[in-house]
Amino acid sequence: KVFSATMAEKMETEEAGGEQRANKGSASGLSISLHPLVIINISDHTTRKKAQNGGQQQRVLGVLLGTQEGRSVELCNSFELDYKMVDGKMKIDHEYLQVKQEQYKKVFAKYEPVGWYSSSTSRLTPGEVQPGDIVIHREIAGIIENPLYLLLDTSDGAGVRDLPVSLFESEVHIIDETPTLTFARSVYQLETEEAERVSVDQVSHLLPTGATSASSAMSSHISSVHSAVKMLQKRIQAILTLLREMEGGKVPKDHKLLRMVASLCHRLPATQTADFKEEFVEVYNDTLLVTYLAAMTKGTNSANDLIDKYNVAFERQTRRRGLF
Repeated sequence: KVFSATMAEKMETEEAGGEQRANKGSASGLSISLHPLVIINISDHTTRKKAQNGGQQQRVLGVLLGTQEGRSVELCNSFELDYKMVDGKMKIDHEYLQVKQEQYKKVFAKYEPVGWYSSSTSRLTPGEVQPGDIVIHREIAGIIENPLYLLLDTSDGAGVRDLPVSLFESEVHIIDETPTLTFARSVYQLETEEAERVSVDQVSHLLPTGATSASSAMSSHISSVHSAVKMLQKRIQAILTLLREMEGGKVPKDHKLLRMVASLCHRLPATQTADFKEEFVEVYNDTLLVTYLAAMTKGTNSANDLIDKYNVAFERQTRRRGLF
């Protein structure tokens, strides 16, 4: 199902130093489709960074993955980028980018890097970008050919009415007889698949506490069992406290109550019988077997990753030798 996004006005930006000035919107004619998974990934990335930063908003960067056929571009997935601030400027970790790109290429073979994304920590007007975006875009353009730029406004109050997502293309214009790289806001369409619709519906039911308004029967059952066990524990603790006080002479002994406690203890199943020991050992062995299989699976996975890394390193070494 395809939902048309709001038609964007032409975007104007200007970088300090006069390198970038106002320009009209994109005239490339690209047909851009945006999947909700990309927005969810960016939102999750922003939330994690905010939690790690003590509740303060922090800007995030990442790479957009998708496909391009002719003039049609489809943004399907994304992964985050690592960067450091050097002299007030963002420096992207290219080694981290290369590793993440190779990992995603193994899983999503048909997806290629088609752009980058960023979040804003302050409220922006529609079509506005942040200072220094054009510098980052130039750096990304050295890795990805003709990248798109997706900006998600994560400031308070954003997205109350419209989706706080803006897409930009880069264009080179001659301004004052100087080639100038500028941004132009593009039109996009929100496209979803069946699996994404299910995921988005589940996310939309999330409450601030982490629970969902459409809890499953299993979660409700587990919750009720947890409440029952917790209540049982409190009552047993109350009986033990009373018995200790009776034993210490702080409370007069109540023989009727003691007989009720003794009767309750006699109702408990015997744990010293041969049948109980046999069943207990069987369950214990099954648990150990599952744990052992999990450890073997984890070890096999680690060995497989090591072999993959060795093959990549050996292949590169072979290629380098072949050049000479």
